[in-house]
Amino acid sequence: MGRALARRFDRAGVEVFLSDIDLPAAQETVRLCDAGARVHLDEVDVSDADAMTAYADAVVGRSGPPAMVFNNAGITMVAGVLEEDDDYARRIMAVNLGGVVNGTVAFLPHLQAAGGGSIVNTSSAFGFLGCPTQSAYSASKFAARGYSETIQLQLRAEGSDVRVHSVHPGVVHTEIAARVLYVTPGVREFVTRGFNRRLPGTRPDAAAAAILHGVLDGRDRIPVGLDARALDVGVRVLAGAVQRPIATLTGPVFRRMLGEAALAGSAPAVVRT
Repeated sequence: MGRALARRFDRAGVEVFLSDIDLPAAQETVRLCDAGARVHLDEVDVSDADAMTAYADAVVGRSGPPAMVFNNAGITMVAGVLEEDDDYARRIMAVNLGGVVNGTVAFLPHLQAAGGGSIVNTSSAFGFLGCPTQSAYSASKFAARGYSETIQLQLRAEGSDVRVHSVHPGVVHTEIAARVLYVTPGVREFVTRGFNRRLPGTRPDAAAAAILHGVLDGRDRIPVGLDARALDVGVRVLAGAVQRPIATLTGPVFRRMLGEAALAGSAPAVVRT
């Protein structure tokens, strides 16, 4: 989604600043943009608060306060709650929540000084409702949503013209399924095949368009895809009552995933991809 957003802005003639800890992937994004001279790339770990503050200061020093800031970095793993790799679970929180917090804190003073702008924080449809095999990820996305909604309320109370938006993608057909950490090796093929071939979802460019429309419309919460919109409405209307029917529908899939983990034994091998 970050790549699709960058390409849309580049095609519109907008100066774009990209940051990523994965430089080869980010360099590929720059290569795919139509005018690389407008696209600037830096290696930054979003979980590092000091590095994010220095990065924000450098961006503003070069081109002034940005009109939009996208805190989009995210990682996850597939594992039952007792099989999770604890170090990686903490890394998920540091990136998915810490990146949102650090990016907001680093850029917000610059936007306030400029008198306006938007901070766009990526949560997830799993920030509406928890998901088996995704406990650390869901926790981080619920937290990112709560943090963003708190800042929204604070800025309105202050009469600020800066806006914070919380983005909640459903299934978006990116490379995320292939790049996930799989604690149990046998689960990887089952998940990637299902994600890429069986699940209906949104293409990255369509997701980028939905995000931008939501920001320009001034929406606080931006679900991306029919699945995310349906889940958003279901959780709002039915509250906790939506969990059991969803569990019934998705149960066979997650039992298969968790069953693979059980077959692997109680001391799983960690496979990083």
